[in-house]
Amino acid sequence: MSALVWQGVVTMTPERYAVLASLVGPWLEEYRDSPIWIGEDSGNERRAIYIPVNGEGVACYCGRTRPERALCGGAASVRIRQHMAESRSKQEEWSAYWVLPLRADTPAFVVGELERTVAARLGVPLVNRRWRRH
Repeated sequence: MSALVWQGVVTMTPERYAVLASLVGPWLEEYRDSPIWIGEDSGNERRAIYIPVNGEGVACYCGRTRPERALCGGAASVRIRQHMAESRSKQEEWSAYWVLPLRADTPAFVVGELERTVAARLGVPLVNRRWRRH
């Protein structure tokens, strides 16, 4: 039986990346308007918003990184590897990801706000227990 996968609604393009980068504003460390294949390193960013896409280039998810310790490789690629290890459905669904690398001094609350803003613009759900109200 195949895992349930999110089909998404918005295709990532360099033009859509430009709009998202403009939302990040002064926190954007570097402009990277092309996808990175799953398994490839994302660079040397320490904080980022990342957007995995399926084989058709449709955004499946929006996540953030805020590592507390030094990493080997880009923070986005480290987080993507963690997702791949956690979920068979993500392994089946995600083929590449886009990165909005953030300045290392971006405050944690700003990273969270940017994640929510980008997810809303892409129409992808934020599945995160921390934000659910009890």
